[in-house]
Amino acid sequence: MPTLRPAVPPPLRPGAVVHGPGSTAVDAMIDRFVMELQRRGFRVGGVIQRNTGAPGDCADLMELVDVATGKAYDISQHLGRQSQSCRVDPQGVAEASQALRRAIAERADLLVVNKFAGLEAHGEGLADELLAGIAEGIPVLTSVGSRFLNEWQSFTGGFTALISPDEDALWRWWGAHRLYDDLLHGVEDAEVRAITIGAKWIMVETDGVRGPGIGLAARPQSAPPPDPARWAGVGLAELAAHAARSWDPQEAAVGMAALNAHYNRPDLTGSSANGLDLFTGMEGRVVVFGAFPQIARRLPNAHVVEMNPSDGEYPEAAGEWLLPGAEGVAITASTLTNRSLPRLLSVAQGTRVALVGPGTPLTPRLFRYGVAALAGFVVEDRNAVAEAILAGGSSQSFHRHGRFVTLHNEQN
Repeated sequence: MPTLRPAVPPPLRPGAVVHGPGSTAVDAMIDRFVMELQRRGFRVGGVIQRNTGAPGDCADLMELVDVATGKAYDISQHLGRQSQSCRVDPQGVAEASQALRRAIAERADLLVVNKFAGLEAHGEGLADELLAGIAEGIPVLTSVGSRFLNEWQSFTGGFTALISPDEDALWRWWGAHRLYDDLLHGVEDAEVRAITIGAKWIMVETDGVRGPGIGLAARPQSAPPPDPARWAGVGLAELAAHAARSWDPQEAAVGMAALNAHYNRPDLTGSSANGLDLFTGMEGRVVVFGAFPQIARRLPNAHVVEMNPSDGEYPEAAGEWLLPGAEGVAITASTLTNRSLPRLLSVAQGTRVALVGPGTPLTPRLFRYGVAALAGFVVEDRNAVAEAILAGGSSQSFHRHGRFVTLHNEQN
C-alpha cells in the first residue's frame, strides 16, 4: 500500500474581508485576529495597517507593520509643505514587500496583507506578493473595499472567499480543520509516564512542569489494541502530534489521550454539570452524535446519530440532514479522533454545540471553532482508572474515580 501523507488542513481560498467606505474598523479586526492566532502559536507573516494619527494627517495614518517582527514601515509621503495630500512612499512599499516575501519563503501558516486597494487593483503595490502567496498555497487574507470587488475577483480568477466584516465570519473562513493544530500548539512537552490501552479506552499519564496530567480517549474498535511499548521514550508533544497528523485510528486515539493529558489536569475547575443536561428543556430539535449511556432517559426526544445505529437511531449520513435548523447538538468527543468533527461543526453553524465525553479536551481554544460548551472528565485516581481500562470496562466503570467538568463559552 502507498504511504499516506500526514493529515494537514485543506487549502483555503484567498480570503477578502469586504467593507464599505472607510476601513479603520476592518483594519482593527484583522489586527486582533492576527494577534490571537500568534498567541495560539500559529506563524503569521505579512503586513497590517495600524492607524495612529488624526484624520487628514496622512503621514501618520499610512503605516504598515510587519506582523512577524513588529517593525513599522512608513509608506506615506507628503506632496508638499502646504499640501494635505500624500502619495505612497516606494521605499516603504519595498520594505513591506520584503517582509511578505520572507513570510512566503518561511511557509507561514497565514499571509496577511491589510488591504487590496487601488494600487493592487492595477497590478502595483503588493499585488505580486499576494499572487506569490496564493501560488505557493499559503492561506492569504486581505480586505477589499466594495468598489474594488470586481478587480479582486479578476485578480484571483474567482478563486476567493468573500468574508463579512465580522470576527465570527473570519474564524469560519479560517476553518474548523485547523483546530487540531491549534490544540497541538498549546501542548507543553513533557515526559510520558505511562500509556494504558484497554479494549475500549486509552489513558496517557505525564509529569510536566505544571504537575501530573492524565488524559483519556475512546479506543477505535477497527483493530486490535496496539502495544504501548511502540511509543517508549516518546515525549508528550510528539505523542500528541498523532492526533493532528496520523490517519491511523489507533495512533490518532493515543494522540488525543496525550492532548488531554496536557489540558485535563487535576487542578482544572469548571461546572460539574453533565454534558447532556445542557440540552434539557430545549423546545427545538436536539441532535446527538453518539449513543451515550442513558440517552433515552436524559433526552427522550433526541435524534441520535450512530455509526452502527440501533432501532430508533439514525445512520451517520443522516447528520447532514438533521443539523440544519437544530437548536442544540451534542457531539461525542470520538469525532475528534475519527476527524469528522470539523465537518459537523461546519454544518452546525448557528447551532449551540457541546462536545461531550471523557475524551473532550477541556480548553477554551475550541470555542473559536463553533463549540459553545465542553463537557469532559478529569481523572483523580489514576491507578483505579488504569485498572478499569485494563479490565475492558466502559466509561461508567471509571466515572467514580474522577469528576465531570464543563466549560462554557461566555460569549454564547
